Amino acid sequence: MTSRLTDAISAYKSAANPFESVGKSSESEGTGTDFASVLKDAAKVAAGDAKAAEKASMSAIAGKADIREVVAAVANAEMTLETVVNVRDKVINAYNEILRMPI
Repeated sequence: MTSRLTDAISAYKSAANPFESVGKSSESEGTGTDFASVLKDAAKVAAGDAKAAEKASMSAIAGKADIREVVAAVANAEMTLETVVNVRDKVINAYNEILRMPI
């Protein structure tokens, strides 16, 4: 029971901020992080979440995983993907705005 509670708390924390670990190593050194590195790290997080959801789904098909774990993994992957798509859209909109600026 305690393990599931800990897992639930961990899942909630990661769902609240899926990119909290992105770029932390550079920030702690005080050097800052460039935008490309942040996007690259965020893409890695999104791919990792998708792989975890796929692995949980395969375990459920084999009868080795609890359905709640599968649902949590898939929901986490879906939320991460939606975040990545929203960030992509914002970047594209910002780029288009820059292109429209008069020189």
